[in-house]
Amino acid sequence: MRKKPFLILLLGFCWVKGVSAQETVLCDITVAGIKIGEMEAIKKIDASFESYEIQSQVRFWFFSWIDVSFDAEAQYENGILQEAKSNTSSNRGDFSSHILLDNGRYQVNAKMYKFENEDPVLETVHLSTSKLYFEEPIDNAIFLAENFGLLSRIKKKGNYYEVEVNGNKNRFYYENGDFVKAVMQSPIKNYVVSRK
Repeated sequence: MRKKPFLILLLGFCWVKGVSAQETVLCDITVAGIKIGEMEAIKKIDASFESYEIQSQVRFWFFSWIDVSFDAEAQYENGILQEAKSNTSSNRGDFSSHILLDNGRYQVNAKMYKFENEDPVLETVHLSTSKLYFEEPIDNAIFLAENFGLLSRIKKKGNYYEVEVNGNKNRFYYENGDFVKAVMQSPIKNYVVSRK
């Protein structure tokens, strides 16, 4: 009789452990076909919680060598974005953003390269940048750029999805629902993120 509580506890522990899952996407970052760095995206699921992490490192020439390290993290609960952070460290300066859901609106504090934003976001967010490396979006979905704190709509255009953020048009490509590559516009240099 004493073994039953232990067995129930053990089965309960195994069930909780079984809920957790992790998925990793590894990518190369290229400019004009030349590899300049790598990116790792990680998705973790535990019951009603999802977290997404991105880490990348690049080095490229733009009138001098530029080294950039970027990391971002987004937390979701029941499909709703709760918090997103990003940090960029480079030999041209350091930049960061923090977005936090507070009383039904998102507080935004974004200080990026030649861009600052503290305007709150009033709409509920179900999709942000880091999620795009794991999920094919729906046409006309509302999207939040984690590093800028700006909303925009994703548009299906032929075989890719386009999202415009702060004047830059980024294209995301998928095959059978899986991320394949993203063609990103940037004020410094346009680049491509391709799944390995």
